[in-house]
Amino acid sequence: MGGYQMKIERILIEDQMAPIGLDEKKPAFSWLLTAEEGEQNLMQSACRIVVRTGEDTVWDSGKMETGVSTGIGYEGEALQPCTKYEVKAEVWDNHGGKAEAESSFETGLMDSLYAAWEGAEWIGAPHATVCAENRGVFTIESEFRMEGGKGEAGIVFGANDFRLNDHTKNELGMEGENYIRYAVCLEEGDARLEIYRVGYAPEDTAEKPFAVTKLVNWKEKTQEILTPENANAFHKLTVEVDGNVAYAYVDGILVDAIEEHGFFGTKVSGRQLNPRGNNDVLPYPRLNEIGFYAGKGTTGYFKNLTVRNVRKPSAEIVRETPEGRLDGEKSIFADQIPVENGYFKVEDSQITADPSHHSIPMLRSCISCQKEKKLASARLYITARGIYDCRINGQEITEDLLRPGLTQYDHRMNYQTYDITGLMKPGRNGIGVTLASGWWSEAQTFVVKNFNYFGDKESLLAKVVMKYEDGSREVFGTNTEDWKYFGEGPYLFSSYFAGEQYDARRAEVYGTYSLPEFDDSTWEKPVVVDTVMIEEFCTMPGFGRSWPAVHEQKPEYIGEYDAPVRIVDRRTAKTRKELFPGVYLYDLEQEMAGVPRITLHEKAGTKIIIRYAEVLYPDLPEYAGKEGTMMLENYRDATSTDVYICRGGEEVFQPKFTFHGYRYIEISGVEHAPELEEVESLQYSSVTEFHGSLTSSHKLLNRFAENVSWSQKCNFINIPTDCPQRNERMGWAGDTHIFCHTALNNSSLKKFYERNLQAMRDLQTPEGQYPEIAPVGGGFGGITYECASIFMAWELYEQYGDIRTLEKFYPGMQKYMDYMKDKGLPGTKVNPAIGPLGDWLAPEETDLLLLWNAFYYKEADLMSRIAGALGRTEEQHQYKALAAKVKKFWNETFVLPDSGKTCNADGTLCDTQCSYAIALSYGVAEDRKRIGEHLIRKTRAIGHTVGTGFFGTGILNQMLTEQGAVEDAWKMMLQTAFPSWLYPVTQGATTIWEHWDSYTKEKGFGGQNAMNSFNHYSLGSVLSWLYHTGLGIQRDETKPGYQHILLKPQPGPLEFMKGSVDSPYGVISAGWKRKGDKIEYQVTIPVNTTATLFKNTEDPADTVELGSGTYTFML
Repeated sequence: MGGYQMKIERILIEDQMAPIGLDEKKPAFSWLLTAEEGEQNLMQSACRIVVRTGEDTVWDSGKMETGVSTGIGYEGEALQPCTKYEVKAEVWDNHGGKAEAESSFETGLMDSLYAAWEGAEWIGAPHATVCAENRGVFTIESEFRMEGGKGEAGIVFGANDFRLNDHTKNELGMEGENYIRYAVCLEEGDARLEIYRVGYAPEDTAEKPFAVTKLVNWKEKTQEILTPENANAFHKLTVEVDGNVAYAYVDGILVDAIEEHGFFGTKVSGRQLNPRGNNDVLPYPRLNEIGFYAGKGTTGYFKNLTVRNVRKPSAEIVRETPEGRLDGEKSIFADQIPVENGYFKVEDSQITADPSHHSIPMLRSCISCQKEKKLASARLYITARGIYDCRINGQEITEDLLRPGLTQYDHRMNYQTYDITGLMKPGRNGIGVTLASGWWSEAQTFVVKNFNYFGDKESLLAKVVMKYEDGSREVFGTNTEDWKYFGEGPYLFSSYFAGEQYDARRAEVYGTYSLPEFDDSTWEKPVVVDTVMIEEFCTMPGFGRSWPAVHEQKPEYIGEYDAPVRIVDRRTAKTRKELFPGVYLYDLEQEMAGVPRITLHEKAGTKIIIRYAEVLYPDLPEYAGKEGTMMLENYRDATSTDVYICRGGEEVFQPKFTFHGYRYIEISGVEHAPELEEVESLQYSSVTEFHGSLTSSHKLLNRFAENVSWSQKCNFINIPTDCPQRNERMGWAGDTHIFCHTALNNSSLKKFYERNLQAMRDLQTPEGQYPEIAPVGGGFGGITYECASIFMAWELYEQYGDIRTLEKFYPGMQKYMDYMKDKGLPGTKVNPAIGPLGDWLAPEETDLLLLWNAFYYKEADLMSRIAGALGRTEEQHQYKALAAKVKKFWNETFVLPDSGKTCNADGTLCDTQCSYAIALSYGVAEDRKRIGEHLIRKTRAIGHTVGTGFFGTGILNQMLTEQGAVEDAWKMMLQTAFPSWLYPVTQGATTIWEHWDSYTKEKGFGGQNAMNSFNHYSLGSVLSWLYHTGLGIQRDETKPGYQHILLKPQPGPLEFMKGSVDSPYGVISAGWKRKGDKIEYQVTIPVNTTATLFKNTEDPADTVELGSGTYTFML
């Protein structure tokens, strides 16, 4: 034993190290205690916290006789905004030793109102950024007439799509001329709309219309729009394209649409233009080249050609007239189409051009720092609608990525605070900020019409505060007078779903625009950007929730309090294959989420296209002709294509404002294929420290544990998402809550999840209903998803012991429980809002009403516990009584009295693993022994495979273990037959899949190409069982916060296993190995914690009490 040298490894303020920009009025302090190797039984006996600013002490806690070293709340004088505070922690241990350490924190604005920004304005570009090949939601319109009142004329879009020009860039093998044309045809006694689709599918032809419709009111079917009397007049043709479908209007009257009967019910929809389908497919058409058409013998006079956004504020983003464009430049048709009497004159021809214009916005200004005064400090407070990259005097201000991150923007905007003192110099200082769409604009969600969900234009809000040593202060904020805008930078386009386009020939401006001496005399003034209220709308009538209205209120401005997104790992390509001449495929041999870093050696002007995929088409008859190429159908509307235009020589491409989910990288357009070491992938994640680990003598099990970890890192990019690659990447609450427990074992995620809980609270309806998706809202799921706020708040409390989490979110939970009162639970005749989802993607179906009533029981039970923890005794009893009522109903309704098996609401048998596991895990089963026996029986009956989906999977093995069937649990864990956890590993998985059979060597993708993610952590939630049972590390649920640990190892049929889990008091590690007929078990307990080791799980009395340190036992 040593001399009991305990030390404070680090101090955390609000779970962060030395945070800057903290808006918490009463921050909590924690510290991690460590000791020399070999020391045991070290506990904190007392502590003292002293907080100072300058010479003033604002809080001295005095010596507090407590062993708690996490979540100690500040109780001093009111903290002042924009002020630095020094923190000193002193700790005494149980052996008379003492340790101390210091840290600091700095408050932010501490005012959530816009006024705290002291006159700074939201500024952005005066022009839209249009990348036509990536815009799939738009309204295109033209006013024209036909000479003599007869002939055919119209508009063209979706022309010259690069994907359809090259058979290697589309799954139908198309290559050649391509366009969509809407033409009004006038003949004597006949007025019709002819729609041509050319080059999109093998059956397309320019000789015959794709569709023809009479020019009458589509709804009334009778009203004629074009008549002999007005045939020679100007008429307006409007086509609204919503991704894969389009509506047509003439003179503002709907003339072409369809009535759609689909998964989401019956609704009026646009005509399907995409030959691949209209939902969950690769998107066609895009805007691409646009233009005019006049048929044979027709002279058409066109006033204009305009393109607008569909979603409010429906801004005009393209306007081509004989006089010029929106930005005052000459029209893209100026050199192709003659002008007569102020109109474009088109005869016997079809003419198109690319309407793309302006790069993503670059903003700059200069800040004067007084030379005659000494600068004491300089702070930048900054946020954006979209994401930003900021540089001062040529230097990046942070390595953090995708700032300010995603929140429910119309409720709260996160801002960041940066200490820029070291970047400032006396005199002029340059500042440059580039804005990209991020989560604000461009494509958002699995519904393509949600394009520009929060707004159609990115904008910046920032202020620099300089304090001098003489006590004076200067503020420099964003405004339209001192700032300049540039729209011809190297970042031509960027979108999370679509990818990024970069022209390296323009790179110099990006490298120098934040320098004070940069010449911005040709730059324009920015404009003030306001938000517009957008009403809620429904895309899934009769099935899902409406997408909520946004910007009905002004947001709060809150200092960022969560871990940023950073690069946490790197991988280099392992293999390269030339698929087609000049098209190279690189395999990382690991699914990742982030961006590539590619070294190139090409001539100036070379255009390189980089695409991504999770999987390749296998060599099976169904995929003949595609084998070995990238399967992109599951990316759907997220086209994930980067474009790089070379400047010449050796250069590196690394996207900045997007990210992708992928294993494979396809590079085309190069003459010199990059070497393997020149193709690197950078893993993005908000999980910057990963303490959960598991290694054993079983290689497949090790790979499974790695897969779970990779899926967590990939799907914890700013928010907890379902998947990082396709057109979702959303905070589905069901996925989030079922994986929460496992995730907390791997990493410290309190603030990460609290921010997600806040988004759920922000989206709670006035009636109390929680969202299924947060942030953003909308979606579908019902109680199995809406319960997340209650389930996760309790999970965080059990993990960290911080009562403030419950206090903060309890009012919202109460409101939700009030909302649930009249929804029919407990019961079998429920309000449709309770559904529609149950055990999602399970091999065997479990009765929905059985599940929904069980979920309601758990909600009531947890609310009783939460109310009790908060000292709200009356409410505790109320919720306890509700839980008892639900429990009684559940057992009377969903358990067959004779056999004890579970049943459907109609009394027929429902004999599933999920029905039994949920009943046990949620505590709703009365006869736990009998239900447990049926779970064991059912598991054996299906050969120790897994019959559960998202909600039954994570709890399945734990319930078997608690029922004394740990051997069955291990058999299921090590099962390799379908469906099982190790089955995907045998098929080559490097992350967790959405389906148990997302891919099989025998059947490929099984016909589920589109609805098929290969990076979905939900089914990996069983990893927590390996931590709890394999390693034996468990929380003591009666003592929230992990200061007391339970050790209940139940080794499986392996030679050894070792690993670790995260806790608020430090990493807990354990492991075992076989020695003859004995098990040698070793465990390391963090300082300031204790543990109870259960040496024999069949004898609860055979225990050993342990203090901190490392111990070895024979079991």
